[in-house]
Order: sequence, then C-alpha cells, then structure tokens
Amino acid sequence: MQKIFFFDIDGTLAMHGQIPPGNLEALRRLKQAGHLTFVCTGRPVFYAEALFGSLVSGYIACNGRYLCYQGHRLYTRTLSAKALASYRETIDALSAGALFLSERAAYAYHLSHAQLCSVQAEYGQERIFAFPAQEDLYSFDLYYAEPAQRDALCRAFEGRLVINDHGGSGSCDCSTSDWDKGSAINYLLGHFGVGRNDAYAFGDGYNDQAMFRIAGHGIAMGNAVDALKAKASYITDTMENDGILKALRHEGVL
Repeated sequence: MQKIFFFDIDGTLAMHGQIPPGNLEALRRLKQAGHLTFVCTGRPVFYAEALFGSLVSGYIACNGRYLCYQGHRLYTRTLSAKALASYRETIDALSAGALFLSERAAYAYHLSHAQLCSVQAEYGQERIFAFPAQEDLYSFDLYYAEPAQRDALCRAFEGRLVINDHGGSGSCDCSTSDWDKGSAINYLLGHFGVGRNDAYAFGDGYNDQAMFRIAGHGIAMGNAVDALKAKASYITDTMENDGILKALRHEGVL
C-alpha cells in the first residue's frame, strides 16, 4: 500500500545544506518502493528544490503556504497586502527585520549589514532583493539583534503568528495561526486519498509539532527539541546517526 512521508529539512534531512548519505539512501529507497515523499519546511521552495531536486515527489514550503507536486503547484496561500502591512507595522515598532519569501526570491526588510550578508551566503546573492516585492509572497522570517527583542516579537505577534526560533541564531520562521505545516499535510492527504495512519512525519523543531498533529506517525529525531519529542509516536536516533533510516526500519517500511 502506498504511504506518504513528510520530512523537515534543517536538523532532519540536512544541516547547513549538507545531506548525510543515509538520508539520501532513505529517500531513494522510498521512491523506488513507490511511496510519496515530501520535503516539509519553513524554507522557500527554491532552496529546497536546489537540495533535493526530483529525489522527492514534491515540496511543502514556507511553513505550508506553498505546495507543489512533481514540479507543478498544487496549492498556495499568499500573504495579503493587509496582512503584510500589519506585520510590517509590528516589525517597525520593535526595530526588527524580516526576510519575505516568494517562489523564486527573498526580499530583505530592514536587515542589518551582517544579517543581509548571512542570507546572501545562505540563499545566494542573486536570490536576495530589497523589499517591496512585485510578486506573491508566502511567508517570512523575523530577524532580531538580541533575545529580548525576539521575546518582544513573540509577545507582539501572539495570536497572529506561531514563531519558531532558530536556536538563538538571530532569526525565526513564522507560521500563520490559521495555516501551517499540518494544514498542508491535511490538504495533501485529501488530494491523494491517503489515510492518516499511512502518513509519516519526521522533524526536530517546534514548527514540526504541526506535522505531528495530522500525521498518524510523528517521528522525532534524536536531536529534536523536547517539546516535539513529547508529542512523538517514536523517537529515533540523531540526523547524523542515520535516524531516518533507523526509524523507517523500525516502522517496517524498509
């Protein structure tokens, strides 16, 4: 029976753009077995596609707001002009910065020189432009200078956004309160006619809790945050120690 698998990127499938050989093997074997595989990330789709190409069936990008399958868009939820104005007002009030994400580019908003250099190194200088954008935007990352500013952002956006801090690195990705990774997974289960018990989600971060809300099998990496481990149906080994392959064997998939 065909099953469907969802994988976070950072800390699950890869780290700093480097994919462990065991994870590549896992994706190849799932594809060969005829299963559906989706990368499910807060990152923009252009970043995910550059890493995995056609090795997976499709992508859930921008924390669920951009879905594509075999190179074709299935579903998107853009940020409205009204929402963007509201988000920018809060960002401005707290002297923070943001990186707004589209299908093929990212738009810097009030980033410091160091922050701008960091995102250019991560995504490629040719992908980074100054805000505003002349195309649809799907999500954004917040940038802060110190933890107190991050905490103020979390308080200011409470009820509007779910904020996932990147380990105190100076940035956070955001999910809207009405649509997240779990919402996108639920959409795909309906689209492909796959039951929740045949859905497997692998993650390590706070924003991956949304995947576990929907998928019948929520598998936390050994390096996952405690909040995710508490909601997991199974805790596997770390990313570096072939945690994905080990979990797939434990679940009887491989």
